[in-house]
Amino acid sequence: MSATARAEARRKAILGRGTDRLSKLTTTARGEDAPAYLNADTPPRTAAASFVGEAPSIPPPPDMPSPYSFGNTGLGGAAPDPSVWSEEHQRQFLQALMGGAANSPQFPQPQISAAASNGTTAPLPGDPFAAMMDSLQQMDPSRGGATGKIPTPPTPTKPPSVVQKFTPLLHILCTWLILGFFVLFKEPQTLVERSGGFSESFWKRWAELAWRSSSIEGWGVQFVPFMWAFMTVQIMLHSIRIYTGNNQVQPPILLALAMPHLPPPFPSIITNGLRYIRMGGAILDDLSAVIFGIGMVVLIAGWFAG
Repeated sequence: MSATARAEARRKAILGRGTDRLSKLTTTARGEDAPAYLNADTPPRTAAASFVGEAPSIPPPPDMPSPYSFGNTGLGGAAPDPSVWSEEHQRQFLQALMGGAANSPQFPQPQISAAASNGTTAPLPGDPFAAMMDSLQQMDPSRGGATGKIPTPPTPTKPPSVVQKFTPLLHILCTWLILGFFVLFKEPQTLVERSGGFSESFWKRWAELAWRSSSIEGWGVQFVPFMWAFMTVQIMLHSIRIYTGNNQVQPPILLALAMPHLPPPFPSIITNGLRYIRMGGAILDDLSAVIFGIGMVVLIAGWFAG
C-alpha cells in the first residue's frame, strides 16, 4: 500500500471516529427517544479504523426493555412473577402496618380476605408476600386470642357512674355532719357535765381558739371522742366502696406494661398497694375537710362574739 493510500485511510478513520462520538453524545442527551430522531443505522466503518487503533474501547449501550411490561405484572401470557406486588397486595400491606397499631378511622383500609385473616391457611411456598403478611398478622395486637400472638390490650375503662362521681361529695358531707354534731351538741353537753351545770357562751369559747389553747382554766372547748367517730365513718364509707366495686385502680402506663411480666405474687401486691394508697389519700382529704370546717367555725364564732 502506498503512502497516499495510507494517508487517505487514516483521514477516513479520523472522520469516522468523530462522527461516532458525536452520535453517542447526541443519543445520551436525548435519552430513550434518540432512535426516533436518528436516521438509519450507522454504516459500518472501514477496517482501517481497527488497523490504525482508533476503535473506541467502550461498547455501545445494550437495548433496555421497557420498565412497564405486561409480562412482569402478570398481565401477559407468561406466569406472574411472585416477587412483584400487585395493587391489592400493597393495600393489604398498608393495612397490616397501620391498621393494627393505630386503629385510626381517618385511614380507610380494605378488608383482608377470610383465608388471610383467620390465620389457618398456610402461606404459599413461592409467594414471599404471603409469608410477610402472615407474620404481620401474628404481630397485630388487634387480632389477639390465637396461640403465639401478642395478647389484646385491656379494654378502655368505662366512664364513672353517678355513684362514683358523687363519692367524694359523700365523704365531705359525712365529715361535716359529724363535725357539726360534735360542735353543736356533743361538746356543749360535755361542758355541762364537767362544770356541774355552768355553761359559758358558745361563740366565745370557740372564738378563743384563735389565740389560745382550749385547756386553759378548763372552761374552753372540751375534748370529745371525735376521732373515734371519724374513723368509724371512714371504715363504713370505704366498705361501701369495696362492696360496690368502686375501689378499682389504674396503675401508670409503664407499670401496667411491666406487671404481666412479673412473677405471680408481685402483681397482686402492687394492685393492693395502690388501693391502700388511694384509701389513705381519701382519708387525708377528709381530714383536710375537718380542719377546714373547724377553721370556719372559729372564724364565724369570732364574728358573733364581737
